[in-house]
Formats: sequence, structure tokens, C-alpha cells
Amino acid sequence: MKTLKITGSAFAALLLSAGAVLSASAAMAGTPPALYTAAQASAGAAAYAQNCAMCHGADLKGGAGPALAGQGFAAAGAGKTVGSVFTMVAQQMPAGQPGSLSQTQYEDIMSYILQENGYPAGSAALVYKAALASTTPVVASK
Repeated sequence: MKTLKITGSAFAALLLSAGAVLSASAAMAGTPPALYTAAQASAGAAAYAQNCAMCHGADLKGGAGPALAGQGFAAAGAGKTVGSVFTMVAQQMPAGQPGSLSQTQYEDIMSYILQENGYPAGSAALVYKAALASTTPVVASK
């Protein structure tokens, strides 16, 4: 059996790297990132009420369609990302009229969904193309 020798500086770098990974994991487990503005979430609540609530419930807890908030929607380990959820919303909703809303309406609705799952508002707006590609995990903290 071979023994791997690590120099002091290599060991320190390894510890720093491991610490950074643990810090990033802890940050995601603690406070979710701010991915949208309060104005987007507010507009999203109105757009959701008009276009989504009939299937997903006024409280986003589900009905004819699945829940869009809470542990039943985005439990830790479920593997949902902003990109996967946003792609589904923007390309397949509303049922019967997929893709019929404006890009702004989809951004706003996604912002509202994030808000209702415990993500805080920030100063930067959620942007359509970036949201489609986002790998940020969606984990309900409410």
C-alpha cells in the first residue's frame, strides 16, 4: 500500500478548499440567495392569481396542479433548481396555453414562487435567460 505525502502548504490549501465547500453548503442551508426584486414578487403575486391559482391553489399548496411552495414542492435533496422550475413554468404553463405569457410575467411569477419558498428579495431582478440556465437549488425554507 502506498502512502500519500502532503506538504504543509498543500495540506493547508486542501483544508481551505474543504472549508470553502462547507461554507457554501452552510450558506445554502441558512439564508437563501436574493434572486429577484420585491417589485417582481409583488407583480408575480397578481400574475399568479390570474394565471396559476386555479390549478395550483391560491396559497401555492396545490389543487388540480402540484404544489409550488413548501416541503412538498421543494424539499432538500429534491434536486430542483431555479432553471428546472423556471423552464417548466415558462415553457409549459399555463396548462392549455403554454408559453402564452410575457417573459416579464414569467419572471414575476417565478419571483413570487421563490418568495413563497423563503427566498428574500434583493436589488437585482430575475432575468429570463439567466433564470432558464440557473443551477441555484430551490429548497423551501418556509
